[in-house]
Amino acid sequence: MYAVRVIPIVRGPLKGELTFFSRDSVPEGAIVSVPLRKKMVPGLVVSARDVREEKQVLKAADFALRKIGRAAPRRILSPAFMRAVSRTARYFVAPEGAVLSALTFQHVLTSIRIPECSPPSPKAMEGAARPEVLLLQADTDERLSEYRNLAREAFARQNSIMIIASSLIEVEALAAALGRGIEDQVVTLSGDMGDTKVRAAWTKAVSPGLPAQAGVPLLIIGTPPALSAPVPNLETIIVERESARSYKGRVHPYLDHRLVAEWVAAESGARFILADFPVRVETRARIDAIRAEWLTRPAARPRGRAIVTLFDTRVTEEKKKERRAFQPISVESVTAIEEELARGGRVAVFAARRGIAPLTVCNDCGTPVQDRAGTPMTLHKTPEGPAFISHKTGALMPANIRCTTCTSWNLVSLGIGVDRVHEELKKRLPKASPILFSADTARTHAEAKRLQRALYDKPGTIIVGTERMLPYLTEGVELAVVASIDSMLSLSAWRAHEHALQTLMYLRTRATERLIIESRKPESEVLRVAVSGDIQEFYEREAAERKEYEYPPFATFIGLTWVGTEVQNKLVRDSIIPALKNYDVVGPLPPEVVERNRMRERAVIRIPVGQWPNDDLLAILDTLPPSVSITVDPDDIV
Repeated sequence: MYAVRVIPIVRGPLKGELTFFSRDSVPEGAIVSVPLRKKMVPGLVVSARDVREEKQVLKAADFALRKIGRAAPRRILSPAFMRAVSRTARYFVAPEGAVLSALTFQHVLTSIRIPECSPPSPKAMEGAARPEVLLLQADTDERLSEYRNLAREAFARQNSIMIIASSLIEVEALAAALGRGIEDQVVTLSGDMGDTKVRAAWTKAVSPGLPAQAGVPLLIIGTPPALSAPVPNLETIIVERESARSYKGRVHPYLDHRLVAEWVAAESGARFILADFPVRVETRARIDAIRAEWLTRPAARPRGRAIVTLFDTRVTEEKKKERRAFQPISVESVTAIEEELARGGRVAVFAARRGIAPLTVCNDCGTPVQDRAGTPMTLHKTPEGPAFISHKTGALMPANIRCTTCTSWNLVSLGIGVDRVHEELKKRLPKASPILFSADTARTHAEAKRLQRALYDKPGTIIVGTERMLPYLTEGVELAVVASIDSMLSLSAWRAHEHALQTLMYLRTRATERLIIESRKPESEVLRVAVSGDIQEFYEREAAERKEYEYPPFATFIGLTWVGTEVQNKLVRDSIIPALKNYDVVGPLPPEVVERNRMRERAVIRIPVGQWPNDDLLAILDTLPPSVSITVDPDDIV
């Protein structure tokens, strides 16, 4: 009989190991099935010792050991990946079980048909490039050309290459562009593919020595969980479009999958490449810090032939002041769209926010329409008519309400939502039948693909969408119109301007003929750079500001968030403030109401560059109450 220590692979704040018993010894690093909260979950074996050696400990325990599941233990994760998981858990102050859950495919962990991980061969990676960090700043077509060259070179050495993308549609687009002529050597891996396809792709990726494909090097293209696949002879890991915000986890354990990919590459002895146009400020700063090199000469400007036009919508408003008719998209843009559609071209119109209007206020007293948590509600069009919806809490409220402060009916909607732009184009271009593409109309990949086909199957089509639409513009459009970007420039997030520029640059590369940007802030440096294409100017200014105020990459932020009643939050504050007295802490910031009698409070720890992870601070953070959520390098710090 053996006492087996296991880390359950589950999301959530469960820390440490649990002990189970097994009749047989279980190898360290094996995946087993264990009972947890009335269900069976996968777990990672940490150790297995004879119960006679654990006799005193087991006698002193106030609980009875439970037996591990019947499924045979299997080694399906490589030692290199497990080392990267340990680094990830330490950096993001998260339990290893939660990290494993976020970085693996549940279909793989629970399947008994998945082949075991083979131990590294002494001859593995012969002739492979030495581990290094490289940056690739180039347009999409140039990046694809470079990937083909890298794949050919790796295949010649009988080594494999892995490309990580942020979404399934990008995985599919990369596979279609890079797989011509080598279809049998391309493997796609994404959790959205379905159980059967994931298991088949995993088996092919980790078992290239099978008779059907003996010794065949592979090009693996997948979303971040593909990093967990123990691919033999892996030479290079590439993170494509590394600026995509979806690489940063929005739920616990709040991982940055770009860092995870880098650590997997380092532990595997593989070369690591970050690619985009332009790369992020944090990424570009690695060159200055001599922590990375350029793979090729970086592109200084986008090389597309699209003409960029910036419309100052304030001029249009001045001309039409006597009519006081608000137009979510200018006459000039509508005319350009009409002309492009007449030529049979395709048009994409971007709006930054969902709904009809992102904000509605009382015209008499200025009180915004908000939910119980104090979050401004967005006006949406629903089958039952207009309604206010909170994107944070899901609260729904009819549109025919009074002001909660002065009971006035005089409510006015402010800002431009994608639904309003869509309705305006339907009215102005009735024969065009614009397609609406947002998180409300494309909730799944299948629904998004249907809208994508509607755009590309028929010439002379117009699509109106939010960020949800952007990755699906795989074939580009002749004309792209930005109807709303000002709300992105007004966000409090410290990366807001960089994200706005990345969005505009992406649309610029997707437009083959012309890009029109509408704004009431034409003097904004972000818009000026988007028109000129001089990204070096933006980087130098942004990097200088971040260095002056000690923002990443010149420091590390650790965000602390807790939610509770006023009394509960005071107890948390009283434990946090003295514990962190020797650190640079901003906050606790003024509380925000999230629901009746419950408030959210936040604080931010600033760590000098190069001093995180820190053993002393990790020990302090480990003692904080479970109600405190910890996020490393959060986007929002105020």
